[in-house]
Amino acid sequence: AATDRNSSPYLLSAPSQDSNYAVFKDCRPHGDYRSLDIQSIPTLEAITDFYRSIFVRSQMETECIIISLIYVERLIKKTKGELRPQSDNWRSILFSSMVLASKVWDDLSMWNCDFSKIGPCGMTFSLQRTNELEIALLSALQYRVKVGASEYAKYYFLLRGMLCRSGLASDDLTRLNPLDVQGATNISSTSGSSGRRLIKRRSKSFSEYFSREESERVGTERRGVSISLEELVPM
Repeated sequence: AATDRNSSPYLLSAPSQDSNYAVFKDCRPHGDYRSLDIQSIPTLEAITDFYRSIFVRSQMETECIIISLIYVERLIKKTKGELRPQSDNWRSILFSSMVLASKVWDDLSMWNCDFSKIGPCGMTFSLQRTNELEIALLSALQYRVKVGASEYAKYYFLLRGMLCRSGLASDDLTRLNPLDVQGATNISSTSGSSGRRLIKRRSKSFSEYFSREESERVGTERRGVSISLEELVPM
């Protein structure tokens, strides 16, 4: 794997050969004949743009980024490395992980039909494929979608440390809202709901019932009293 700053060391150059997880292989939908590079190791910029595109267009909460990364690492451990981000599947794994994180955490997560229309970085996921990826991810995770406050905090500090050490941290990192008491409770209780229910449940679409201003107001009201992560985790 490449080790320079512009490539991710966690992605292998060789495409996955395990047919058990073939559903995660990146592909264009039927009728889309544009080329898709599934051989080259993606650059850090490509991965960041892909993540940002999903995050912004889906109006996700910031916590979904960390929770989705927890799912990716949990996926690697649960499958004993048989399923891991590689050059031919990283888009599908990251997309499905973010969709699942949004449904577990966000009060106003979109429907799968909405997720299928966001087209992150020119990559389209049809409704059928979005459904298939969601079911496959839940199965691979053995429906273990709960994320405890302490686990979230651990990943938060690890990621923040990695960003600072690599020189990639920006001023935005210091302006992130701290995890509040209600948020810590929600991480444990909301993500503790049965993962199997996620297959059947579809949250309301933003475009149907809520304006952008209304969704922001609801998000503000639920924050409550803020405390820092340092107060939640023994240092």
